[in-house]
Amino acid sequence: MKTTPPSDRVDAVRAFNRFYTRVIGVLDEGLLRTDYSLTEARVLYELAQADSLDVGALRDAVAIDAGYLSRILARFEEKGLVRRGPSAADARRRVVRLTRRGRSVSKTLDRPSSRAWPTASSDGSWPQ
Repeated sequence: MKTTPPSDRVDAVRAFNRFYTRVIGVLDEGLLRTDYSLTEARVLYELAQADSLDVGALRDAVAIDAGYLSRILARFEEKGLVRRGPSAADARRRVVRLTRRGRSVSKTLDRPSSRAWPTASSDGSWPQ
């Protein structure tokens, strides 16, 4: 038997989604008024968490298609944000790492998103 959630819960989830869609700029041209999409920012964020990452592990962490990730990494490589190469442990595998410029861009994206991160009210509701 299917139950219908109370409308106040549905309204709360929708308010949360609308609020964060605006905060992170998902519907804007670029995330937080930058040249990077939300997916590209997520790729940069994951890369910034480690010295280097196996491309397969990065794909799993971001949960995107291998071809899409490959195109993102190619653009990042053209811009001097990442370097790709064979894994030291297994030459059949590819690893990717941020360059100094890539780390700088990642920090630039991280700062405004951290400042824009609100918290729930004491009653558990999210800002409208």
